[in-house]
Amino acid sequence: MDTGTQKGSNYAWAIAVACVAFYAVPLGFAANHAGLFTTPVMNEFGWSQTDTTLYMSIQPWVAALCTPLAGKLITKYNPRWIMTAAVVVFALANLACAWFTAPWQWDIYGVLYGASAAFWMYIATPTMVNRWFAKSNGTVIGVITALVSVFGAIMSPIVQSWITAYGWQTARIICSLIVLIVGGGLTAILLRDSPEKMGVKPWGYGEVQNEEKKNNVIDIAADEGATRSQAMKSPALWLLVIMAGLFVISASFVQQIARYASTNPALGAAVGALAVSVAMVASVIGKLVLGWLCDHFGAKSAGIVAGICGAIGPAVMLMGGGSVTMFYVGVAFFGVGYSALTVVPPMTCRQAFGNKDYSDIYSVVATGLNVFSGFSALIYAQIFDISGSYNGAFYMMIAFYIIIIVLSIIIVPMGRKSWARK
Repeated sequence: MDTGTQKGSNYAWAIAVACVAFYAVPLGFAANHAGLFTTPVMNEFGWSQTDTTLYMSIQPWVAALCTPLAGKLITKYNPRWIMTAAVVVFALANLACAWFTAPWQWDIYGVLYGASAAFWMYIATPTMVNRWFAKSNGTVIGVITALVSVFGAIMSPIVQSWITAYGWQTARIICSLIVLIVGGGLTAILLRDSPEKMGVKPWGYGEVQNEEKKNNVIDIAADEGATRSQAMKSPALWLLVIMAGLFVISASFVQQIARYASTNPALGAAVGALAVSVAMVASVIGKLVLGWLCDHFGAKSAGIVAGICGAIGPAVMLMGGGSVTMFYVGVAFFGVGYSALTVVPPMTCRQAFGNKDYSDIYSVVATGLNVFSGFSALIYAQIFDISGSYNGAFYMMIAFYIIIIVLSIIIVPMGRKSWARK
């Protein structure tokens, strides 16, 4: 391997750091802590919870509208500046919230949040990793997405301590500046378009070329795959949208775990708070394991494992009744199942449709993710309001994960029929 190729291969790890900067930093240091600011904002201004949190519903819908455009822009223009701009827009909008005094201003924040998240929430990380890594794509995506949970677990008590000590406005300013400086700065410094434009090869290129294809893992060249028009005609793409949607609705139950525990007299709020941490730890492990499975046994196997764990989780919580131990066991299995959201769909898309028009194709899946995400909170609220319990939610998730297992088996071979040649 010559010097240029070796340099390019090594630079892939700088791209991985850039992905952490534009994806894990905004989520782990700001976006995922939105709930911590709800109560103090309500208390200060006397708003209803609906007024205070309406932006959380606006965000995914705006993201759904903007995602197709985001996929095209990332493909057509230099993602270095596009992603830097997306992070900066989010950071500045998040920062401006510290001076907002009316609900409509927070709604505007939801619009800006959704427009910027259309770029960094689902599309950019798998797109850049698949461009720069010829092997271990799933593992790298797993590590990057796992850092979101790690950052979130570390920062949640810290952000809460800032709110308690300095007020919610100051805490929000600190979080926003971290995203702006660390997230935006590292993205601008490190991110590059593609190995080809730098005159190098993706990391692991030579090894992949010399390895035999084993264990149903599909190695795909950088210019190989379906066109967007071919993918749009394939039922596999729409099944993938459904699979991703079922993943995101099920994953959203992590936001209901604490409330479920508080409604169960045998568990209580303290158990629910710890259960959220259990789910986060399990999700970190799950992302790493599922990423490794994608690389070594294929996205189909990873999807099956995620589906099995996801179905076991709510089943154990449901059957465990008031057992705290069983509840934690069920939450751990659920954590592995919901961790698949950011690993299995993008890797399934790559193995089903290749790299040729990956960002354009996956933008369709990401659009579906955002649409389904917009319904998630409403679905769980309606189930509880109608039945007075979360039992219906458990049965729903079990059914969803069983469907995911079936879809994992058929999507990749069906998708490859749209472009692969024997």
